[in-house]
Amino acid sequence: MKKQISKILIAFLSVIAIVFLGCNKKSNFETSYLPQDVLQKDTLSKTEFDSWFVNKKATENGLVLPANSLSKFNNNFDFYKWSEQMFMWITSNDKGKTVMESPTFYTVSPIVDGKRSLIPHDSNTMLRASSSISQNGPNGLPMVIDVNGNKFEVESNTENEKVFVKNDMNKAVIVNHIAPNLKGGEDFIDDKGNIINKPKAIINVKTNSKNVLHKFRAGSKNIFLDSNGNTVDVELGQAGSSGILMAENQSLVYYITMVNDVFAYYLSGYKSGKLSSNEFPTTQNQLDEILKYAKNEGWATPPDPNALAMEIKTSWVETKDLPNVSNYVTIDAIIPTYDKTNPNKWFVNGERKAKLAMVGMHVVGSVAGHPEMVWATFEHEKNTPNAAYSYKDTNNKIKEVPADKGSGWLFNANASDNVDKENFKNMKDTVEVVSSNNKSDSIQMILVKDPKIFSPGARRIMAWGSASNTLPNQEDATPADANSQVISMNNNVRSMLVGNDIRKNYLLIGATWTFGGNAPNGMSYPYANFASPTPKDSIPKITPLGDAIGTAQLSNSTMETFVQSPSTASTYSNSISCFSCHNKNNLLQPESLSHVFVRLQGLKPRNNMLEPKKNKN
Repeated sequence: MKKQISKILIAFLSVIAIVFLGCNKKSNFETSYLPQDVLQKDTLSKTEFDSWFVNKKATENGLVLPANSLSKFNNNFDFYKWSEQMFMWITSNDKGKTVMESPTFYTVSPIVDGKRSLIPHDSNTMLRASSSISQNGPNGLPMVIDVNGNKFEVESNTENEKVFVKNDMNKAVIVNHIAPNLKGGEDFIDDKGNIINKPKAIINVKTNSKNVLHKFRAGSKNIFLDSNGNTVDVELGQAGSSGILMAENQSLVYYITMVNDVFAYYLSGYKSGKLSSNEFPTTQNQLDEILKYAKNEGWATPPDPNALAMEIKTSWVETKDLPNVSNYVTIDAIIPTYDKTNPNKWFVNGERKAKLAMVGMHVVGSVAGHPEMVWATFEHEKNTPNAAYSYKDTNNKIKEVPADKGSGWLFNANASDNVDKENFKNMKDTVEVVSSNNKSDSIQMILVKDPKIFSPGARRIMAWGSASNTLPNQEDATPADANSQVISMNNNVRSMLVGNDIRKNYLLIGATWTFGGNAPNGMSYPYANFASPTPKDSIPKITPLGDAIGTAQLSNSTMETFVQSPSTASTYSNSISCFSCHNKNNLLQPESLSHVFVRLQGLKPRNNMLEPKKNKN
């Protein structure tokens, strides 16, 4: 009898152990997901990490201070530390809401009549999110990527607007319509019914016009033509075509762009001509001038001025049917609603309140010596599977990590189905957003062209922002070294966050800036003026060489899903960088770097406004 009881007890304990270990494995996804034997060339000390917190000690979901952007950065790891601290500050819970919801930040409005405005945050105003994001290029035009990974900007015409091309005689003729031909292609037809011979697009913008295409509509198909008459095969997607992305819980992805108070004050002074600097602030003197100007205008003193100028872009999904909602930063927001009576044409018909879970964030800010700003990005760990990558282990040996497989990803139902395919090869023309007009980016209608929208199969192609076949930056000899720095940064932070801190569920994907704070030339490293010897066979023979360093081939799988660069040796392109879009005429002026800066209107002086009457009660 005792033996039987012992056997039952042993069996029972075995089951308990299996269940416990299984649950433990599931709850420790954040540690098993990242290599734990990564080489740590630089480390974040517990003392420094504790100093980030308001109470000078790490606590579960504790309030974090912003990084001091006036401090000098000595190496790549300093930039990554800045990125992590800023992310933790912005997502900190302060009196029941995140810091990004506080009056420190302003929401950037959609374009109305060609202008954007700054929407102040207060307890009575709920944030508004859009279901569309546009990845614009240097000319402020939407971006697309071709089958070889090259980026182009796109000009287009409104539905009733006359559009011209040049024919084989170099004469401008009207395009009446485009018709399929017997060769499987399309013919451009003029207003007299004749075929236009060798049509060439007429490009209006002058900056880098060779990288601009014109989009023509041919029935339900889009044709992209360049100024030499070449038809370019592009892969459309959410970021490149002002389109949309949908998660596996059938929620559209929503986007909110914000700037902080220092950015808002600087913009207002810059546009009114009351500030002398024509670059984002990077010094104490520039900051002092902004603060003095803001005081004169009657605006509140920034609580965290040393954060300098910051711009953030966030991506969100609805929490309905979202697994493990407690693992996400959440907010309440207003989102658009759609009439889906026609499953192929969704019309905006109103808006509603929803609880949203954050899936991604771009953190952008000016720091000492870098008016071009640091561009960092973060994602939730369950967003998308990684493509294969390498890293250095503690024995300084390169280890290869195969592409992620399996299910459970928010934007990929089964990673094993497309493990060898990359997003821009795999995701075609699923949707197209139709805006109201060229002076507004408000959505009028979403054209659903492919059922793939409901299960996108997205993947992060360069897991930690570095291509697999080139010298990544001036500090790291191999992509494995660069990847190791970012991974070890993540491991450091996750190991020191306390308990079930919600920020454990987010990953730093990387950060980029320019060599010496130079004006970006739109290209990623190797940099032409870097004198140290480098392995000749590791540098692609591409000119011009780029000055974007750190993790220069950075993408966020929720915001640049379909405009990620290929990472293989045969298709590597150094024209893929944050600065390939956020760069116009190789200048450091803010309107050349920030897409929202151009249309944003400054704040009104509070001293000239009537103060609201105070409630005596």
